[in-house]
Amino acid sequence: MAGLLTNSERALKRSQVSERNAAAMAQIDALIAQRQSPLSDNARHHWQLAQKTGFPAFRQEDWHYTSLDNLLAAEYQQRTGTIGALPAGVMTTLDAYRVVLVDGVFAPQWSDTGFGAYELSIADDKRAFPAAVNGEIFLHLTESLAQSPLIIRVKPGVQAEKPLYIVNISIAGNDALNMNHSRYHLEIGANAAASVIEHFISSDSTSAHFTGARLTAAIGENSDFRHLKLGFENSQAYHFAHNDLVIDANARVESTSFLLGGKLTRHHTSTQLNGEGVMLSMNSLVLPKNGEVADTRTYLEHNKGYCESRQRHKVIVMDNSKAVFNGMIKVAPHALKTDGQMTNNNLLLGKKAEVDTKPQLEIYADDVKCSHGATIGRIDEEQLFYLRARGIPEKEAKQMIILAFAAELTDSISDSVVNDVVMTRIRGVLDQGDKERA
Repeated sequence: MAGLLTNSERALKRSQVSERNAAAMAQIDALIAQRQSPLSDNARHHWQLAQKTGFPAFRQEDWHYTSLDNLLAAEYQQRTGTIGALPAGVMTTLDAYRVVLVDGVFAPQWSDTGFGAYELSIADDKRAFPAAVNGEIFLHLTESLAQSPLIIRVKPGVQAEKPLYIVNISIAGNDALNMNHSRYHLEIGANAAASVIEHFISSDSTSAHFTGARLTAAIGENSDFRHLKLGFENSQAYHFAHNDLVIDANARVESTSFLLGGKLTRHHTSTQLNGEGVMLSMNSLVLPKNGEVADTRTYLEHNKGYCESRQRHKVIVMDNSKAVFNGMIKVAPHALKTDGQMTNNNLLLGKKAEVDTKPQLEIYADDVKCSHGATIGRIDEEQLFYLRARGIPEKEAKQMIILAFAAELTDSISDSVVNDVVMTRIRGVLDQGDKERA
């Protein structure tokens, strides 16, 4: 059949991929060898796992729709840069405690001097971080290469009055692709309340860089935890993140990601509900444009009964861009009265726009209520005609429909400063896409 590889072509391709992957791994091994300080016990363990796992093999299912060819063919470096001023995108007016990391390293000169209810420390070499809920190669790389892992604690019963605002600033390298890795672990005590905002920014608008990010959170009984991630890097950035949430009984947790920038973005959220009565909300919005790829994945284990989870994942794909969504809900045999829902809605804005979606359920218990679904469509011509008939120009009418599609998530942002920043970013991406098409 035309277009299919022959056996010899397939063998050649497999060999080329294997050689490329080995060369990329050798580069990273050399970067580790050049470090001035030895790897911590945790980093060494994950580097061993990374070497064992390796980069994706030819036609590996989890990477079938997300190509790593350009990334793995690049030359890497890992250095820590400096900044003379905070980039324009930093929310300096936000009422929050600010923590700044530059190329993954804590920058006290740009951070606040006090953090209220949040206790911060840099992990020592022997710190044992929690095991990964659902490991993969880029998770192991971030654990191996992170130079300034942070421990963030909120004591039991403490109600944090303001959010913790973690700003991650990536600086590009020279000719090589600069790799920077941010790592922080949160311990939210029982009956506590806390809110964390992650913000990823490029130091300039055009230079390529590689960002690895990992957040893990142990969320205590009857606690209230809110997490918001803003991925606003430039159009040449590679961003790989894997967040783990481990939640105890009767906790209320909300985690929402707005991934609105990057040449290639792959974002995981892996979650375990390990106590009864948990209420979880997990959401995301991606908006790839001009050939970008946005890959979003969730993995959720309902390990105890009487828990409720809601997932809403919105995808807006422009031009010739691609989006991938893969979601999994697992219900353990003894997790009775589980109530889990996962929805993925996709809006295609270009003739060559592509989305690949795979919501999944694995249910091993009786007496549960679980559902999943996906929709894919384009702008409704009747809606567009209705708006244009009332004198609204086509460009503005389309933008109104797109913003209405995203409103289910954007309207949930209670802080006006953050809401304005997100809405400005979305409008900017849409306007840039219109200019590039023109």
